[in-house]
Amino acid sequence: MSPTTPLTTTRRRLLMGAAALAPLVAVGGTAANAAQLGDFHNAAGLRMIDGSPWIHHDIRSVDFRVDTGGMVKTFPPSFRVTVPPSYTENSDRRYPVLLLLHGRGGLFLDWTKAGGVLEQTEKHEVIVVMPDGGAGSFYSNANFPLPGREAAWESFIMTQVLPFVHENFRTRPDSMAIGGLSMGGWGALALGQRYWGHFRSVSSYSGPADCSDRHPDSTLVGGAIWICPAFDAEKYFGTSNLPGATWGHDWYPQIARGYNPIDNIDKYKGKRVFLRTGDGPWGDFFDGLFDNPDLLATFEEKLGEVGADFIENIVHPNQERFAGELAAAGIDHDFQVVRGATHEWGLWRDNLAEDLPGMMKVLNA
Repeated sequence: MSPTTPLTTTRRRLLMGAAALAPLVAVGGTAANAAQLGDFHNAAGLRMIDGSPWIHHDIRSVDFRVDTGGMVKTFPPSFRVTVPPSYTENSDRRYPVLLLLHGRGGLFLDWTKAGGVLEQTEKHEVIVVMPDGGAGSFYSNANFPLPGREAAWESFIMTQVLPFVHENFRTRPDSMAIGGLSMGGWGALALGQRYWGHFRSVSSYSGPADCSDRHPDSTLVGGAIWICPAFDAEKYFGTSNLPGATWGHDWYPQIARGYNPIDNIDKYKGKRVFLRTGDGPWGDFFDGLFDNPDLLATFEEKLGEVGADFIENIVHPNQERFAGELAAAGIDHDFQVVRGATHEWGLWRDNLAEDLPGMMKVLNA
């Protein structure tokens, strides 16, 4: 469950590239910078490393790379915090928080680079927290990691990153939302119900909601969760885990039921729930072949869409079934299938823009 345009650059190179694009000033470098964003300090078991934090003044963001104290050993994770323009203008004001999760194979920079977070925080006054979540964790702890390759991504985000942000930024901990795309959409639904008291609003963009063995599409989701821990090898070959590291060798073990959104419907009561998916259209695959003189070029273009459409065609019925269960339980929710849309950033950028007004209404209530 990943974006169709994965970022293949190494993490260190991405950080160096960001440094070239924005004036990075370590906290404590000048009194003015400290006054604007506060004095950052280690907290919640996280220790800043590699010269972080890096402050990007032109994009109102701060990047942290951290030692987790053993919570995650596959690689030192990072996270970005983006604040609204008014943050530096009013030192007494506190802000709601949106925890925004990336997709399979992604990382903490994705939502800034492709998802429109900077544009949206010009319009909506919210602090956005975007953490690494591993290449294929599905935002669960790895319950069966290899020795020395602990990967407790759920605990890292929920018990370390969020408390760290509350310690170092002017947040309103009682006014938080969670959202994400694809694997991150699953993560938003799963963590949104597992940590019921944390989030007022839960949003999933192209995120599956059922990993059971009861339907063909949900079985495929379960299979993805089983195999995806190995995808950390894309970035850190020597420290990745094996398939089955998340919940064990079975595709739908007992532990999965505590995460599976559709098996925890009642836990969405009292929350705002926002769901969007494309329909992953395949019907037009051959249309252009007979109308376009350059048949090969048309075929190649359409072939590139198949992978994204395949994923969205799994998510579409999966999320639709979840919405039906919410309706049957009398739980208010906002679900739509975006016709003609598939598993890509254009859809997710639009989803975030559509989602934020309703989210902010709940967070500021």
